[in-house]
Amino acid sequence: MAIVEGKSDLIHDYLDDASVAPDPVQARGRLIVATGTVTNAADDSNTSMYHLVDLPSDCILQPGTFFDVENDGFAQIVIGTRSDSDALIDQTKATENTITPIANGDANHGKRLWEVLGLAEDPGGMIALWKHAEADATGAGNMPFAIHYLHH
Repeated sequence: MAIVEGKSDLIHDYLDDASVAPDPVQARGRLIVATGTVTNAADDSNTSMYHLVDLPSDCILQPGTFFDVENDGFAQIVIGTRSDSDALIDQTKATENTITPIANGDANHGKRLWEVLGLAEDPGGMIALWKHAEADATGAGNMPFAIHYLHH
């Protein structure tokens, strides 16, 4: 077996012209937390939409991101973009009280928001996250949430 000395993608060899500098968001990204609550009325209908937050397309979502759905007024929790309703989350409220779409070390670790949402390329600028109703509300409710992300 060979003995090796390797390096992570955060290490740059300044003396080697072929060495690629680390991504600034990964290496020195600033942690930002957007905290909000969205409410719905008991008579909100299927296909209702709720604009949650606008995020930089190249931000990196962090494991602290959560949606507290315990008191939400819909049975199905669907969060994505305006045109792709379930790009981030699609599960029943009964599955868990707090939905955490990013877990430590999961397949989305270190990926940009646009990648997590399944987009083919970075659209640049901001991406709006929306909560979508796939059925009529079962009652009035609210959903506190926090989006933890890295950006420069």
